[in-house]
Amino acid sequence: MPHLMHHLKKKEWQIVKNLTLKQRKAVTALLTTPDVTAAAKDAGVSRETVYKWMQLPPFIAALHEAEAAALAAVSRSLVRLAERAAATLEGAMTDEAAPAATRVRAADAVLGRLLQVRELVVLEGRVRELEARMEGDTEGGG
Repeated sequence: MPHLMHHLKKKEWQIVKNLTLKQRKAVTALLTTPDVTAAAKDAGVSRETVYKWMQLPPFIAALHEAEAAALAAVSRSLVRLAERAAATLEGAMTDEAAPAATRVRAADAVLGRLLQVRELVVLEGRVRELEARMEGDTEGGG
């Protein structure tokens, strides 16, 4: 995911663009490296600096937006894999001569993950909708 920032929409990019270049690098690195130490090294700052940034609301917001973009990209990949997984399941189920147990487990895992990610995406949309309604109620004085 080296081009993670390319997945951001205009609104999301507005959040990220308010960060320094090193902070943006840290956001990407936090999602693409194994730990904070590696992320700090990738961003060219100390581990302590990254931990401090992780307490700042703009950095937290940018990290959350980048995570959402990454999950959406993964979701799209899983959607593409789902058809192949379903075909594998179908093939395994109809080919009685083939040792299908491993393929069925793999196909089941892909479909299971797809359903989990899809459920999260739907829930995220519902939460955003509720938050927007609540914000509108607050701004409207009600």
